[in-house]
Amino acid sequence: MQGIFSTISRMWQLQVISLVNRLIYFMQSLPVIGSLIRDQSYAAFRTKRILGAIAVILRLGAGLFESILYFGVLLVWPILLWTEGPDTQRFTLLIHMYLCISGIMGGVTGAKVLESNKMKYTAVRLMRMNPNRFIRAVLLNRYTTFFLYQGIAFTLASVIFNFSIIHAWIAVGIMTFWRVLCEFFHLKLFQWNGIVLVRKTWLMSLTMLLTLTAAYLPLTQWSIPSFGSVVFDQQWLVILISLSGAVAGYMLLKHTDYASAVRAVTNYADPLLNTEIMIADLQQRMVQSKDNDLANLHAGEQSTLSNKGYEQMHVLFVNRHANLFRAPFRRRLIAIMVIGFILSFLALIFRDHISVEIIARFSPLLIVVMLHLTVGSQICRAFFYHCDRTLMRYPFYREHAQQHFLLRLRSLLKLNLKLGLCLAAVLSIPILILPDGATISALLPIWVITAALAAFFSVHHLLLYYVFQPYTLELETNSPLFSLANGFITLGFIVTMYLAPPLWALTVVLTVLTAAYPFSAILLVKKYAHNRFRLK
Repeated sequence: MQGIFSTISRMWQLQVISLVNRLIYFMQSLPVIGSLIRDQSYAAFRTKRILGAIAVILRLGAGLFESILYFGVLLVWPILLWTEGPDTQRFTLLIHMYLCISGIMGGVTGAKVLESNKMKYTAVRLMRMNPNRFIRAVLLNRYTTFFLYQGIAFTLASVIFNFSIIHAWIAVGIMTFWRVLCEFFHLKLFQWNGIVLVRKTWLMSLTMLLTLTAAYLPLTQWSIPSFGSVVFDQQWLVILISLSGAVAGYMLLKHTDYASAVRAVTNYADPLLNTEIMIADLQQRMVQSKDNDLANLHAGEQSTLSNKGYEQMHVLFVNRHANLFRAPFRRRLIAIMVIGFILSFLALIFRDHISVEIIARFSPLLIVVMLHLTVGSQICRAFFYHCDRTLMRYPFYREHAQQHFLLRLRSLLKLNLKLGLCLAAVLSIPILILPDGATISALLPIWVITAALAAFFSVHHLLLYYVFQPYTLELETNSPLFSLANGFITLGFIVTMYLAPPLWALTVVLTVLTAAYPFSAILLVKKYAHNRFRLK
């Protein structure tokens, strides 16, 4: 066991050092602070040791916060919101949901031994750690923290429902033994048949859908028995799980060879281990033209003869690379339809528990939804890859940035407004299903907000591209200012969720910001694009 604890210590040191090195690299990229940080900082052992201690505390706090957030958002909050009755019944429902999500879904979809990550690759392949000792350290660290974090979170939940804290810790202990047993089964399945179960995407998706449905159905009028509490009440089953989990844990820590399993999930070609390479390859494939894009090239050239200058170039670009505009648009349309179907289904199930007032409380979620549904980032990469990366070398092209910025903004607005209106139409269906949803005051703000956000993010993506130009030749994004500017959107969403403004107040604010943003963007492009719109 002493070797395992020393390996855990080395594993933590490696994680902390990697985190501190990334922090130094990021700070060096900042405009003012970066000039004060030298390369010698990577060798400043004492400073890195202090930062490492802070990082360890933050990692421990983050793990505990994650467990508390999991219990609060997925388990406690839905019960408090949609159920009434004695605390005993509510706690019984909590146990049921905990078994479905942590027990069944977590047991099937989680396996630390067969998980692909850079930490495992670095430790085993690069640092030449013994795979058996490393995996045993990972498992001991994982399930010890699992027991402690979830025990503390479950204690807080039991206080809310006035239930025994001892019973909460017993439930977490049984769940820990069960998860260790599932880990053992995952490994044995790989050793017998060579199957890495967690990589079967269709099976993982189906498991998540079924277990979440089973967990939350008792909250609806289509109630099912809370079988989770029944499982924990069977003493013979609890004893069997505990003994089996203890034996499985002993086998995993003492008598299991992990060499073949680690070799299978630390292959250098595995895209999960080379996220940067995978993203770069994916981004380049996404912006590459298809053969059918150039099929009507001559016809497209004939249609642009009436245009001049940058307008002719833009129209020709759109005609030649039409698939780069259509493909992301279609994918987002499909995503909108799926979102609409899921929300309509949930509205039918929970129509007696949800009101328009509750929906209005979560209307700021539309900010994040529209940020990801609007086309902009991918099309900016297409502009860079097929057009700008050669032209931005010339001063005249950067000086005329305002002209092609406006042409591209017009194209993005057309696509994003269509997506915004489609989303508004899809969101209107579940609202109309609710008893108090068939009013103009419930529907009109949704349409105005989605249209405003569609226009806002059309300007936003293009403005950041012209002002910061974050892309390298490999289409990697290495601009801290670009990431920081995008982070303000997330910060705005968090602040809005915290303030919870009335729906119409949020509508007015977003409309005013959207109206002012294009004028500010034009001025910023005119002022900064000449120097910033360059090849990195």
